[in-house]
Amino acid sequence: WIWFGRQIDMASLENYWQPGLEGRQQYNYNYNWHDNPYFTMNENTNGFNKNRIFGNARVDIGITDDLSLMFRTGLDYFGELRTSRRAYSTQRFARGQYREDDIFFKEQNTDFLLQYNKDLNDDFNMGLSFGGNIRDEENRYKRISANSLSVPGIYNFENAAEPLAKTQFIDERKINSLYAFANFSYKNYLFLDVTGRNDWSSTLPKDNNSYFYPSVGVSAILSDMFSLGEPISFLKLRGGWAVVGNDTDPYALRNTFSFNEPFGNFQRVSASDILRNENLKPEEAGSIEIGADIRFFKNRLGLDVTYYDSTVKNQILTLPVANTSGFSSRIINAGEIQNTGIEVVLNATPVRTENFNWNSTINFTRARGEVKSLIDGLDTYEQSSNYINVLAKVGGRMGDVYGTGLVTVDDPSSAFFGQVVHNEDGFSIRDPDLKKLGNYNPDFTLGWQNSFSYKGFNLGVLFDWRQGGVINSRTVLIGGTSGLMDFTAIGREEGIISEGVIQNADGSYRPNDVRLSGRDYYWWRYNRGNEEIGMFDASFLKLREVKLGYNFPQKLLKNTFIQSMSLSLVGRNLALWTENPHFDPETISFNGGTIVPGVEDMATPSSRSYGLNLNLTF
Repeated sequence: WIWFGRQIDMASLENYWQPGLEGRQQYNYNYNWHDNPYFTMNENTNGFNKNRIFGNARVDIGITDDLSLMFRTGLDYFGELRTSRRAYSTQRFARGQYREDDIFFKEQNTDFLLQYNKDLNDDFNMGLSFGGNIRDEENRYKRISANSLSVPGIYNFENAAEPLAKTQFIDERKINSLYAFANFSYKNYLFLDVTGRNDWSSTLPKDNNSYFYPSVGVSAILSDMFSLGEPISFLKLRGGWAVVGNDTDPYALRNTFSFNEPFGNFQRVSASDILRNENLKPEEAGSIEIGADIRFFKNRLGLDVTYYDSTVKNQILTLPVANTSGFSSRIINAGEIQNTGIEVVLNATPVRTENFNWNSTINFTRARGEVKSLIDGLDTYEQSSNYINVLAKVGGRMGDVYGTGLVTVDDPSSAFFGQVVHNEDGFSIRDPDLKKLGNYNPDFTLGWQNSFSYKGFNLGVLFDWRQGGVINSRTVLIGGTSGLMDFTAIGREEGIISEGVIQNADGSYRPNDVRLSGRDYYWWRYNRGNEEIGMFDASFLKLREVKLGYNFPQKLLKNTFIQSMSLSLVGRNLALWTENPHFDPETISFNGGTIVPGVEDMATPSSRSYGLNLNLTF
């Protein structure tokens, strides 16, 4: 719809075949770029058939009163067949297409756990556990495509008008693990938890496929250890340290050849353009966490605070290399990323009477990720280049986004400092160099839940607030270029003088006074390559949920088989407050099944929903 002019008569497109060319040539308002939407909906169909089986079997053996043994095995398996049909005259497939994707996945986990729990005396308790796990994964994928058909409307591979295109791979991974836990408590107010785990992964080289990661956690309930007196009802301090290891994807160690379409009777193969690494090491993430849980006034006011600091080392990254090497990228261990954050939960009961209660909870989160190092000679790593560039730069934050924009006056002493520079024809000058456009991560998020109850009635209200971060809107850019957005109505008749300056031959500036047609102005300014113009503040406030309910009194159910009954009306995503009127900044965009951070791309409007819940207990 983004390219449809308002003059397009959608009803005229409903009969989507050209008369006399049914099955061969679609009818459309424009044959350059897009298909008739009715043609797409009815002819270019996608289907899938998926069969899934999952389950587990478990045996528990009580050896003594204090010692037990558990065996368990579980299987998750599915087979899926996806089919894709494209009719004759489809833009990308003028002679149609038929494609099948055959997907098989299996994961089996088998584990055991030996547990010993003993009260050593009235004060001390000890729990010891030792276990192991075998995780076996298999992923098979096969795609066959007939990219042109001999006869329209016959969708099978025997109707192919040219050699079939084929893709096939098999991924296998196996991880063996052993782990142990020790839990100690003293008088139920001092606690110590120690864990250790070692994994052996099939995706890492033999000399580096074993990695150990321990953890230690301590906590103390000070309000049980000492008499703190009012107003403190409860006080608990906690702290922890942990290391976590991670492997990589299958087949990242050695370079192999891939089969291509044959040349006559000769099979062709090609080398990968990714240089794999036989000396990869496992990733390692070390973290510390401290926190406190304190409650006041007989638990009517509570505060739970957590701070964490995590550092990831030896990340397994795919980095670009010079094309003269014969490769486009290589897989290496590199980088050190530090993530820090704080989480605060505030609970309060402002009002509590015999018939009326008001409970309120505020949940605050703030997180930061900083790139400490990459590798020698490299200070920038491209994480994503879908529409905007997400770059990890040494000293910068994770989530920093870069893109192109407009040239502005950069002389602070100029009266025109910061204004957009135009050429003599009145067009703004684009800056080909990448500039930082912001960070897609929020400064903080906050949720506020309030619940009220009066006799049998209850009301819940939830607000979500995200502050900060930026997002690039492809809808605004393409809608501005195509003239579909409402703001493009300005200047259609009289033209527009773009705000900014023109640089004179002597290097000085004068205000821009060249009028452009509305078409030229919007086509140039909102070009998709001009990412800066499509950037918006991603902050929002949402009325996430309102729930009104009633719990029926027991006396009405006394002579029935119903033990309890409640009825509630629920509304979700009822209101949104944000900077821009065009899209929901909470939107997630995808490209090929991968999430594209910091981008809104032709998103459908968010939905508001209402529901009625009836809960019965028998």
